[in-house]
Amino acid sequence: MNAASSSQMLLAFWRQRDLEAPWGRRLLIGMTAAGICTSLYLSPQWWQAVLGGSAVLILASLWMMVVGSLLEQNHPHVARFVPGHLRQLRELALGSWAITTLVCAALLWLSMLRMPSFPATLLIIAATLAFAAWAVRHWVLWLVLSFGPVLFFGAGLQQRLAPLGSELLALWLGQPWSVLALCLLVLGASITALFGNGDAAHRASYAARARMRRVGLEGMSSKRSGMAAFGKPGEWLGQPFERVASTWLQHVLARAKPGEGSVMSRAEIVLHGQQHWLRQGMGVAIGLVIAALSFTLAFALAGGDMHDNWKRGAFGLAIGIASMGFNPAFALPNMLWHSRREQALLSLLPGMPQGTAQNRAVARLQLRHMLVAWALTTAALALLAWAADDLALLCVGLGALPLCTAWLLRAPAHMGAPSPWMTALPVTAFIFAGWGMYAMHQKLGTPLLHLGIASVALSLALGPWRWRAVARAPRAFPTGHAR
Repeated sequence: MNAASSSQMLLAFWRQRDLEAPWGRRLLIGMTAAGICTSLYLSPQWWQAVLGGSAVLILASLWMMVVGSLLEQNHPHVARFVPGHLRQLRELALGSWAITTLVCAALLWLSMLRMPSFPATLLIIAATLAFAAWAVRHWVLWLVLSFGPVLFFGAGLQQRLAPLGSELLALWLGQPWSVLALCLLVLGASITALFGNGDAAHRASYAARARMRRVGLEGMSSKRSGMAAFGKPGEWLGQPFERVASTWLQHVLARAKPGEGSVMSRAEIVLHGQQHWLRQGMGVAIGLVIAALSFTLAFALAGGDMHDNWKRGAFGLAIGIASMGFNPAFALPNMLWHSRREQALLSLLPGMPQGTAQNRAVARLQLRHMLVAWALTTAALALLAWAADDLALLCVGLGALPLCTAWLLRAPAHMGAPSPWMTALPVTAFIFAGWGMYAMHQKLGTPLLHLGIASVALSLALGPWRWRAVARAPRAFPTGHAR
């Protein structure tokens, strides 16, 4: 067997794209073009910096796609038994890294003002692309990037390492080209070290990346994988979740009755799977604790009044809180599709509603979950609005309310297989709706009370309309049987 040609290996990520779902790529390209055009319109005097920076970001994204594809092609069996394949992968990765580094450094140095010297720019770009390649292989590095700066400055390491930094700076100023050559050799060696030779460590690493790819693909269809998909660290972190979920299951089974409430409580565990409200609540609680610790440390480092720190990024924090609260609930209709194989057995449970009563029971289950999530998230947004002294942040919650009724009240019998487009649609819609209401209040002076009345009125109009459509539909189980 001969090794594949270089062009086929480099373009594999594009040739293996999903031809049946092009809208995600088109939307991404359209949003990128719209962002560039908006930046050029708002800051025409910075057109060189906008075009140069955008080109660098696009090239860096393509580099990460190429690295991900090459790592996927680095199968342990192929690396071990196909002559020349591993060497060709390393040569392609090293060559594409070198070319991308040179082009990006040249673009930044020519288009940006007040840039460091070209050797310094080249070294920064080379190190950034090398780190991105290793982060594609080991996702934990993204956590290091997220929390590393806060911990670095929080521990005062910048002061302790200041003497070492001064010595390195003096060495760089004395012989920049020699230091650059040495650093590039080390970074190039790290690029070639990305690829394994088929040994046991390579097999374990490749299997871990395969699990992560599967988690990503399932996430695009709102199918949330368990913590075990992240390997042994995930299994360890997921033990408290599994224990609490097991305790709740035992509680529900111990109090099982043939009534509708008890039946739907048991059915909900199967229907919603990893998106069950208990698992969602534990995940959100842990996320809030981590966020609170991170922001507390960041605020302590920033110094000054806490009120000012809240106010600077209040809208971004509001989007983050709303995404944490709303996105899992928006995924509930898709979870019905993923659990359709078990729904035939659920229909046989004593006391399970049948026919249109089954539709109403499932709709109540979905709507209750969504409205509780909306109420808790809006309460958190109100607390943020009070802290930031900006009541307009409530627009994020008000914009999501009509979607809570329209999106959740869908007839399961008519649902199809979830796609990335359908998964992203409600999330994108609520962000744009919240941003639109926020802009109307801040820029056009529309009173917040009027926006709230409009949101509630639209929700009350959509709710009964969607409820009647659900009630007229065929029985809910199994999902998608009437398509």
